[in-house]
Amino acid sequence: MKDVSIVIVNYRGWPSLVKCLSSLSAITDNRFSLEVVVVDNNSNDGMFNQFSRNYPDFIFVENEGNFGFGHGCNLGASKSTGQYLLFLNPDTLASAEAIFELLCEVKSRKPNSIISCLQQNKNGSFERPYKRFLSPATITGWTRAINRLIVGDEAKLVPQTDKYIYPDWVSGSVFMLSRSAYDDLSGWDDDYWMYFEDVDLCFRARQKGGEIVVLKSVVIEHLHGGTTRLNKKVTALTKTCVNISRHVYISKHEKGIRAGYMQSFLVVNNLIFGFFPAIAGVLLCFIGSLNVASRTYGRLAYYYLNALKTGTWISPRSVNQKSSKSSLSSTD
Repeated sequence: MKDVSIVIVNYRGWPSLVKCLSSLSAITDNRFSLEVVVVDNNSNDGMFNQFSRNYPDFIFVENEGNFGFGHGCNLGASKSTGQYLLFLNPDTLASAEAIFELLCEVKSRKPNSIISCLQQNKNGSFERPYKRFLSPATITGWTRAINRLIVGDEAKLVPQTDKYIYPDWVSGSVFMLSRSAYDDLSGWDDDYWMYFEDVDLCFRARQKGGEIVVLKSVVIEHLHGGTTRLNKKVTALTKTCVNISRHVYISKHEKGIRAGYMQSFLVVNNLIFGFFPAIAGVLLCFIGSLNVASRTYGRLAYYYLNALKTGTWISPRSVNQKSSKSSLSSTD
C-alpha cells in the first residue's frame, strides 16, 4: 500500500498532461511513497496507448465513456492503493515538497477533512480556487455582483489566518483527503457531470465534521486552458453544465421554500434573461459570444423539458441518467 495515490482525470488534455506527468515522474522522495493513476474519460483519439507506453510506472485506466469528472475520480480511486488520495487536474504541476506538506496537513486534521493549497497561474498571478456555498444571493452572476456591492468581495469574507484559509469548499483541481474519509463520504457524486461535484463533496465532508482547509505555504501551478475552451460548441456545453450542476446541487442540499425559490429563480433567469441574447445569436451567429448564448439557451431549454419528463434534475450526461444519450451529451 502506498502513502499517496494521485488520481488525474483526463479528457483530450494530452499536451497539459505531458507536463503534469513529467513533473510527477521527477519526484524521488523517501518521506512518502507515491503512485499515479491516470483515468482517461474515453478521449477516443488514439493517444491513450501512446501515453501508457511513455509512462510505464504509472497506472492508466481507460473509461468506457465520458461520464464526467466525479465518475472518473471514483474509477481512479478504485484502482489505487494509497492511504491518502490527491486528486489533481491534468494541467497542474506538483512538486515533492507540495505533496509532502499536503500529506502532513491532512494527517493532522479531523476525520473527513479536505486539504488544498494556493494555485498559481503561468503568469504568476494567484487564483481563488475556493468559495462559500451557493446561496440565493450568489446563484447567478448578476446576483453575485449585487451582493458584492452590498457585502463586499465574498472571498474576503472567508475566514483565514496567517497559515490557513477556511472556505466552505475548494476546487477539485487540487483536492486531498484520506482513504477513510473518501470511503466514509462515499466518494464523488456522479449525478453531476461537470462542475459542483467538488462543492458537493466539501458540503458532505463538513456535515460529517471535516475541515475544509487551504494551506497557504504550498503553491501548485495551474496552467489552465484545457478541454473546456476548445470551441464555441464546447464552451456552450460547459456553460450549460454550470447551470445544470447548480440545479443538481440545490436539489441535494437545499430544502423547502428556499430550495423551491432557488430552483425557480434559476429557471426563470436562464429562460427569460437568456432569451434575447439567444435570438440575437441565431441572427448574428458569426459573433462568438452570441453564438455561444444561442447554443447554451437551446441546451438548457432541452434540459428543462427533459427534467419535466424524467422528474429529476440529474445531468443528462451523468452515468446515472438513462437519457444520457440526449443532444446535451454531444460536443460534435
